[in-house]
Amino acid sequence: LGTALRASVHIKLPKLMADDATFKAIAAQYNVQIRGIHGEHSETKDGVFDISNRRRLGRTEKELVQDMINGVRAMIEAESAA
Repeated sequence: LGTALRASVHIKLPKLMADDATFKAIAAQYNVQIRGIHGEHSETKDGVFDISNRRRLGRTEKELVQDMINGVRAMIEAESAA
């Protein structure tokens, strides 16, 4: 079945926030969710987001955490390149 583990990190991505299509494409590619820091449907004005693994079942803890790590790494790279 899986662990249902949710790993997350809060990170400031103001440049990436301005490019919604790229932001969402990275999230989809790496199986992560983008949320405001106050919950699933909250928004941000300062560019701080809660990034977490989207997949929760049918994977090991290592795979679930690695999803989040890979997604955040790609977002940091996109933020730095902007």
